[in-house]
Amino acid sequence: MQKYLVVFFCICMQASVVAQNNDSLIETYKTGTLKSKGIKKEGLREGDWFFYYPNGLLSAKEHYKEDALEGMSFYYDTLGHLTAKEQWRNGLEQDSAWYYHTNGTIKRRGIYFYGMYKGIWYTYYENGTVKTVGGYTNGTPNGIWKFYSENGMLTEEYTYVNGELNGPAKLYNNKGFLSSGGNMEKNLPVGCWIYFNKKGKVIKMKNY
Repeated sequence: MQKYLVVFFCICMQASVVAQNNDSLIETYKTGTLKSKGIKKEGLREGDWFFYYPNGLLSAKEHYKEDALEGMSFYYDTLGHLTAKEQWRNGLEQDSAWYYHTNGTIKRRGIYFYGMYKGIWYTYYENGTVKTVGGYTNGTPNGIWKFYSENGMLTEEYTYVNGELNGPAKLYNNKGFLSSGGNMEKNLPVGCWIYFNKKGKVIKMKNY
């Protein structure tokens, strides 16, 4: 009988340790409304965590592994609109991410690589048309970037090198025709720039 009591006592002690090491936590605002809830394992956030605005609406849903963000996270504004979806790995943004306007259309999308922008990123107007298209290397703008008007017309085209405007640049009028072009160096125009009228004829040349 004493042997069984010892076994039972050990089982209870193990259950108690598990309960202590896996605590379901709830945090509230001073008003008493829910602020956050989730589970901590041995003092570290684990699994799904939910965060709330003082008005009671969800502000974020995040997934944790050993206190670091892992997997897909969702973020919302104070009116309940989805504002962002991000993928995380070991506490850093990784892979595809999406950001939204309040009307639900995509505002910005692209890829992260260990927390830094990578490859081609797109931004959009609320009507869904493309606003900018440009690439990143190690989180820094690089390569050709294109800018568009809300009605879809190409307005500017620049070349970035390590985050600075360096290289060919083109500007277009509201009809989509080339209005001027030249080169940039350290974000400033250099050399000979050519300016065109609405019919595409050269009207001026200027040296910088």
